[in-house]
Amino acid sequence: MSQERLFDPYEVVKKHRTRFSAPPRLVPAGGVDVSGGGRWRIWEHAGTKIDAPIFGNGDMLAAFAGPTEFPQFWVTTNDFWQMSSNANWEFFHDNAVAKHDPAVGLGSPRPVGRLVFDIPALAGASFEAWQEFATATTHARYTTVDGAEVEIISWVAAQENVLIVEFTADRETAVGVDFRFPDEVGQGCDVGVDFEGSGGQDASLSGTFVGLVGGKPVQVMTRRAGLISGSRTFADGVDVPTKVGFAGRFLGEHGLEGVIRSGETLTFVLPLRSWAKTSRPVEYARSRATWITADDLALLREQHENWWREYWGVSGIHIGDALLEEKYYLGQFMMGCLSRDPDFPPNILGISTFDRMAWNGNYKVNYNHQSPYLGLLAAGHFEQADAHDAPYLAMLDIGQEMSRRLLGHGGVYLPLGLGPAGMVSEALLLHMKSPAVHGAINMLMRYRLTLDAGYLRSVYPFLRAVAEFWEHDLVEDDGVFRIVGDGMHERPTSHVLAHGLPENPGNTLGYLRTFFRQFTEASTDLGLDAEHRERWLHIAAHLSPYPVGVIADIAENETLWNEGEATIVDLVPESFQREPVFLNEEKGSAWSLHFPGNIMQIYPGGAIGLGSPHDELAVARNTVHALALTEEGLGATGAAVDAPTDADAHPHFRKAGAWNATNLSCLFFPAAVRVGYDPEVIWRELSERLAFRGMPNGYIEGNPHGIENLSTVPNTLQEMMLLSHEGVLRLFRGWPRRLQPDAAFTGLWATGAFVVEAALAEGEVVSVGILSHRGLECRVENPWPGREVRVEGPGGDRILSGAEIVFGTVEGGRYRLAVV
Repeated sequence: MSQERLFDPYEVVKKHRTRFSAPPRLVPAGGVDVSGGGRWRIWEHAGTKIDAPIFGNGDMLAAFAGPTEFPQFWVTTNDFWQMSSNANWEFFHDNAVAKHDPAVGLGSPRPVGRLVFDIPALAGASFEAWQEFATATTHARYTTVDGAEVEIISWVAAQENVLIVEFTADRETAVGVDFRFPDEVGQGCDVGVDFEGSGGQDASLSGTFVGLVGGKPVQVMTRRAGLISGSRTFADGVDVPTKVGFAGRFLGEHGLEGVIRSGETLTFVLPLRSWAKTSRPVEYARSRATWITADDLALLREQHENWWREYWGVSGIHIGDALLEEKYYLGQFMMGCLSRDPDFPPNILGISTFDRMAWNGNYKVNYNHQSPYLGLLAAGHFEQADAHDAPYLAMLDIGQEMSRRLLGHGGVYLPLGLGPAGMVSEALLLHMKSPAVHGAINMLMRYRLTLDAGYLRSVYPFLRAVAEFWEHDLVEDDGVFRIVGDGMHERPTSHVLAHGLPENPGNTLGYLRTFFRQFTEASTDLGLDAEHRERWLHIAAHLSPYPVGVIADIAENETLWNEGEATIVDLVPESFQREPVFLNEEKGSAWSLHFPGNIMQIYPGGAIGLGSPHDELAVARNTVHALALTEEGLGATGAAVDAPTDADAHPHFRKAGAWNATNLSCLFFPAAVRVGYDPEVIWRELSERLAFRGMPNGYIEGNPHGIENLSTVPNTLQEMMLLSHEGVLRLFRGWPRRLQPDAAFTGLWATGAFVVEAALAEGEVVSVGILSHRGLECRVENPWPGREVRVEGPGGDRILSGAEIVFGTVEGGRYRLAVV
């Protein structure tokens, strides 16, 4: 097989950029209420996702915002947290009190502050900005009322924590600079957190005086000899002190008042250094800012562009739909910017620009933290995916303690809100036992794609603890293993006291079927735990069946939160109400109008697919369809809880619960692909979602969440092009061939450590290439049904036929498939 690729992904990426037509308006606090209308008081005025251009190198992050006369960059690092853990006893606080005062401390990622440029000439100017994916460069162009133009180009160096800001103008323009800490309002930002309580209940503040609950930051800033420098430190009442130092200056200028001269470039540099990486952050930042030269910047730029060229060269897609192709690369661009530090993943919102973030901005491990990394795995961006595992591995000791403390047996039991380095940011359990096994599913997915024994060894202790937990926690009843006390949804103890413990949630049943089978294979590969494998396979084969019912029987469905006035039978046509569907839980909540969790055993659980038994696959498709019908019904009636009340609002924004659910939509789309749901419907819903709700930075309009939504398009399109989780490579099986007859992908990883590329032309597969990394047998669903297939590669050509094309491979072997 030739080593020449079908196409160069970098050349495709170069065509794409994302555009911003107005200055961001949701920085720093996000502007989406997550307090349930004040019911969860601690989250009133909390910060959510923002609408700014975001960029970085996976450690240093920046968000570009501000009104036209005050262009500004919010900066931080992924390792800058207020490291305040909840004590272990807080694990007992999953009760009614939590609904108003949850067991959360102040363990949260923190912004360092904002670098503010003062350009009076830009007051009232028009604005446009764009981000080039290929080089991770952000551009902004301002046109003043008298026609002058100023352009700002900014980038965070891929190989060093330095923000570079370059100004050009067509006439002489004065520029001042300042650095403001997050609680300092003014200069284009009028929202900040009140650390002292001096602001009363002023809604312009956070509503929560974080300094009265935990430690206050120490903030120092100086302006001297043309250098602005300082630090932000959290050392009061924390587990581990954290500090970030910054320093900045204009190159070639002697002060902090610069002048942009026509035909020249004015450059400002801002290095950040943190205690997590260096012993003296302020001194090192000052040293770098003072002595950096134009030649240094040229070298940094060369390294920066080379890094991004290599990133984009790993894999890619090429399709006929410009919107979806752009959004695919936008998702991967954002994760390339946000995630690279293996010990400090990006927080749930991607970047911290506010000191009181919703959900403490932590790693929410009941699905939010796991989801953004899924789109990276098949794409081969493993360096960015490394960060996923860190919170689990760091929490192993405490998780094992809590299993013994609370449940009286071994294994690992995790709270819902983790931080870095074993910090417990949010100690709520809320009667969910699945977070650890959900994380394990991601780890096993990665291992099965790569068969990397070194990676498996690094996560094996955690996987082993997950197995031990469920060996003890499952309740065996008449030879069947039941799950007791684990819910698909979060629920306070007050709900359990009124309705009993939840049992047999469908998502966890699916996770465990997949986990015990795949972990048994993994232990075999490492030659470990042979004495447990028979037991693990026995559990996988004897778990309770998924809870199944019909819509007509769940009109009085018990719900865990306000679902509005409509019931499921009001929304789903009567003709479909007797079709079997997966329920949420066997005992507990049967269905949710707004939370499609009863698809998680499909994706990411991997327990159901096109190779599943016919009846089970039919129920899975019915479930996807019932949820889609529910959303359609909510859209038609306007009965969704968060539906807009404005009569002029577009009908699309009344839809909720499946494709457009606030939670889990990022998993719903690929789940629909995996069970063979109509690909044209999937394509239409994805296109509409992006057209109406997609924001230029990859986030979703009206949705408070952040980086989980970056995976939606990559996951969905990759699954549509290549399915492999069942051990068979299925090419373009979920692709809408009539709508999109021409498409190609290259560099996607498939189960068995195969790297695959393929092309579709006029609706037919025309090219297939496979690289075998481990030399295993390869199984491919025949891309040309009923036709013979030539397999070209090491050992000579072979002519094969049948529904599946099966052939042996050698390690490093390249193979090409063609129709005879």
